[in-house]
Amino acid sequence: MEAFDRKVKQAIDELQDSNVKYRKVIQAGISKWIKDYQEGRIQINTVADLKKLIEMDIQLQKDELFLMKTNQKLYDKDKFK
Repeated sequence: MEAFDRKVKQAIDELQDSNVKYRKVIQAGISKWIKDYQEGRIQINTVADLKKLIEMDIQLQKDELFLMKTNQKLYDKDKFK
């Protein structure tokens, strides 16, 4: 069972690393959208793009929270062995 737990922890760590990278990309996209909007390059009918970016960022934050909780449960489980 310990080998399985190590693999799960490794997978969680890899997912967390990926989420951090994706969030940076999404946040850069949000910043670019806002800049383009402020400079008049984006019309009001393209707000859906910003909404999608924000929704993706929120989902990644939720995923990160879930992964952190799962990782903590595995850590606590190891502590009491």
